[in-house]
Amino acid sequence: MEIYPKNIIKAKRKTLSLMIDANGELIIKAPLKMSDRDIYNFIKSKERWIETKQQQIRLNNTINVNILNYAQFLYLGNTLTPVITANVKSITPYENFLYIPAKIEQDKILKKVIKFYKDVATEILQERVNYFSRLLKLQYGSLKCSNNAKQRWGSCDSKQNITLNWRLVMLPPNVIDYVVVHELCHLLELNHTQNFWRVVQSILPKWKELRIDLKSKNYLLNLFR
Repeated sequence: MEIYPKNIIKAKRKTLSLMIDANGELIIKAPLKMSDRDIYNFIKSKERWIETKQQQIRLNNTINVNILNYAQFLYLGNTLTPVITANVKSITPYENFLYIPAKIEQDKILKKVIKFYKDVATEILQERVNYFSRLLKLQYGSLKCSNNAKQRWGSCDSKQNITLNWRLVMLPPNVIDYVVVHELCHLLELNHTQNFWRVVQSILPKWKELRIDLKSKNYLLNLFR
């Protein structure tokens, strides 16, 4: 394994960390004064994890190449093929297709698809948050659909405000519900304590499977950026 200097970012930080980006490339963040020898020793100690993660990402990118290239779109877990037609007035998902009005200029299609996602996300996510908040007998501060610049599916702050990524509407409904329940449970426990997971499990007994499914969809967080 060869790591090039351009992948090593030195900054004012106390710890050394590594991450694999959406293309499977290794990125190292290290303290300013850390020696190259210590950095490469750390990389060597994580070699198996790095290679496994890179293989997973690159395989995932190959399998989902049409989604990543916007040749197809995901909606509620279904893969839709875009069809340009004069028979619809607005972007409309139906069966295995995403019908796009012919009046939309080619270079503006992606922007319109993003708007479609955001519009339906506002409605769908609001409904699911309301449903599960009633089920859990919890009150939240506010709900916001966001780009989530930090590449997160959702968050809940100390003021009980919930933020959900509009890209969630690309996922299957049960995975969307997992994210919603996860964030609502943070109203009870800000950290991932045993009690936190007990509450999650009381609502979603198969939450572990859903979490694995969600992680496999993390590549979607890089779409439309």
